[in-house]
Amino acid sequence: MKEKILEVDGLCTQFRTERGLLKAIDGVTFDVYRGEMLGIVGESGCGKSVTSQSILRLYDEKRLVKYSGEIRFEGKNLFELPMKQMRQIRGEKISMVFQDALSSLNPVFTVGNQIVESLRIHRKLSRKEAEEKAVEMLDMVGIPDPRRRFYQYPFELSGGMRQRVMIAVALACSPRLLIADEPTTALDVTIQAQIMDLIVDMNRRMDMGVMLITHDLAVVAETCSRVIVMYLGQIVEEGSVDDIFDNPAHPYTRGLIEAVPKMDGDRSRRLHQIDGTVPLLSQIPSGCRFAPRCPYASERCRKEMPELKTISATQKVRCHCVTEEQGKEA
Repeated sequence: MKEKILEVDGLCTQFRTERGLLKAIDGVTFDVYRGEMLGIVGESGCGKSVTSQSILRLYDEKRLVKYSGEIRFEGKNLFELPMKQMRQIRGEKISMVFQDALSSLNPVFTVGNQIVESLRIHRKLSRKEAEEKAVEMLDMVGIPDPRRRFYQYPFELSGGMRQRVMIAVALACSPRLLIADEPTTALDVTIQAQIMDLIVDMNRRMDMGVMLITHDLAVVAETCSRVIVMYLGQIVEEGSVDDIFDNPAHPYTRGLIEAVPKMDGDRSRRLHQIDGTVPLLSQIPSGCRFAPRCPYASERCRKEMPELKTISATQKVRCHCVTEEQGKEA
């Protein structure tokens, strides 16, 4: 068994609003291991990005958000650390690649300076040493003519190159954990494949843990070893890639997989869709949160919240319709 580098235990994230506290993440528990790729999937509004940003405590804790639970990294509960120590962990030990590189990179600084800043803060390098390392990172992530690109601004680069710069910034200090939050959003399919190949390559070369947040189940099937399926702030299924794609237990997981277009040339087949939409946080239903959209929901489902239970050595599911005796039958 590989080393655990992150342990999330009972994470709850609540946002302060005019209507009071709204719980966006409700009791999420999972681990990330060294060298693994963990995929986190679900529709928009299911809590994937909020989970990732809660790990790094990126929300305003005085005015906006209230956390509970534990996030243990290197034996420390991150929620107990002063913000000064959190700033030392961000970028050095846990890094994040955000969805939109153009809005995440600072438009008034060259891309080289943005890598240099991280190196000088966390690695205490001289200006010259940091610049050489930054050029090396640009070359490592596949940017041609890295020394010239070092002096360019984000708007001078293509979308794919900006995303590579974001990855270079994130990896400059050799973090133990990389959180990639939909890193291929708004890129064309060819560039998406290149960016994912780069992340997989860096994962293997640096032996770091990767949390990959994405809507693309095909990417998860190809790159990840374990998968977490989230719905409305909760984990509804967790398992190995083989578990999730060969024997999905939760109706929501099956719906997501069936909605992936089939590449068999049959144009007569209608694309599957999951009825309804993800509810607002102010309108979370009682009982199972997926019950209003589930074709198998019973009265018990609508009244009683199911627990996340183990159904095999590597698979867990939050569903009343699935029992250990029934195996993968839902």
